[in-house]
Amino acid sequence: MLIKQSKKPIAKKSKTPISKIQRQIWDECKRIIRAKYGNTCYTCGKTGLEGSGWHTGHFIPKGACGAFLKYDFRNLRPQCYFCNINMGGNGTAFYRNMVEREGQEYVDKLFQDKNITLKAYDHYLKILEEYKLL
Repeated sequence: MLIKQSKKPIAKKSKTPISKIQRQIWDECKRIIRAKYGNTCYTCGKTGLEGSGWHTGHFIPKGACGAFLKYDFRNLRPQCYFCNINMGGNGTAFYRNMVEREGQEYVDKLFQDKNITLKAYDHYLKILEEYKLL
């Protein structure tokens, strides 16, 4: 007589959803960028930014920069709502100010790093832990 053994599914180690990790990283990015650069819009110079009018904008837009630069401090600066939302990031002023303040080599390196590909989930876990320590 054969006894049929029931097969239990192998328990999977649950992963934190990537969207939750991204929200946590973004909160850390905003905190760090605001502490570093203050509440002045990087692109238009408006001062006294606060609340929902105080954004953290991307030099290379987040849709074009890939996982490597999406949360990289070199690519982020404070912006007012008008520049970040209404002007789509105010790219011309952003570029001009980045070259003037950081240098052409800095900007060129960002555009070079834009092409780096990696596994987003693992990268995000790593930088979340790093950013929490800052």
